[in-house]
Amino acid sequence: MGMTTLLETSEEMRQSFADLLEKSFETALKPGTIVVGEILKLEKDGMVVDIGGKSEGFVPMKEVPGCYGADDLRTNYQIGQVIELFLLNQHDGQDETRPHYTLSIRRVNMWKNWDRLMELRDSREIVETTVSGTTKGGVIVNIFGFKGFIPASQLRVAKTLHDLIGDVLPAKILEVDKYKNKLILSHREAVFEQKAKMRAETIGKLNEGDIVEGEIVKITDFGVFVDINGIDGLLPLSEITWRRIQHPSEVLTLGERLTVRVLTVDRDLQRISLSLKRLQPDPWESVHDQFKVGEVLNGRISKLLNSGVLAELAPGVEAYCAYDHSGRQYFLNDSYVFKIVSIFAGERKITLEYQGPVQ
Repeated sequence: MGMTTLLETSEEMRQSFADLLEKSFETALKPGTIVVGEILKLEKDGMVVDIGGKSEGFVPMKEVPGCYGADDLRTNYQIGQVIELFLLNQHDGQDETRPHYTLSIRRVNMWKNWDRLMELRDSREIVETTVSGTTKGGVIVNIFGFKGFIPASQLRVAKTLHDLIGDVLPAKILEVDKYKNKLILSHREAVFEQKAKMRAETIGKLNEGDIVEGEIVKITDFGVFVDINGIDGLLPLSEITWRRIQHPSEVLTLGERLTVRVLTVDRDLQRISLSLKRLQPDPWESVHDQFKVGEVLNGRISKLLNSGVLAELAPGVEAYCAYDHSGRQYFLNDSYVFKIVSIFAGERKITLEYQGPVQ
């Protein structure tokens, strides 16, 4: 018949139908359940079916998949055919000319798929999903005709949310509730499982001090995560650059490939920490070559403190100037003229004295 939800009419099926009808006398028909019925009439706006217990139901045309008129119904269905139906609602029965129940063929497979989703959740199997849209907190995906949600925290991909639209993502099902129409999945857990072998091989070979390459797969306030052959290594904010930055996105982008140094390796937890700045010379090692006590120079305010300010004299080199009694105000990122009062390179400390505005 071309309809996957149909049960072919046969003597065997009729006997099964008879058995189900017998049981229906014992069990009340309830909305939200799947029943078996025999087609009694094909009408212009739907079909009338016998669902047992001397009860008739009506399947509106909109609840018959692939059918948009009487001709479609006659092509795909026939009187006496036994089909599975989803019971939508029950009427009060005051109108004797109206079937007592409203039914759906379209929703049979959907309801069964909810059960399939719950089985996949319990078995922890990986499923394929297609990204169809985005929200503020993640992406909307399609699976088995349903819409599911993958929170941003459960994504592991070097793309923005918008760039994921149309992509096929492996995922594991975290939560299923067919009554609340709720489906939440995790892409991160699926990728974690798929790359388990690669991750074990990588962690076994890595050592502190190694120089490795990787791709930025996540940016957070405290740093970025870099995929090093299946392992997400943490590149902390403080290890990105010798300069003071407020957020990694000031200098790094999602999907960017980096060469980094391995700082620590925890094989038990399969965690590694990384550094980008330590592949560059420490600017404090050449401070005495760049600056002299008594020198007057410009400094950009990089941080406001309770007792004074920090002024950047060169990339990665900040000096301290205490507030004086004049009540002078400094503004972040503005530049002023200072004189160097002292230099203690070993302690990474330079003190300044305010001289005036930049001319």
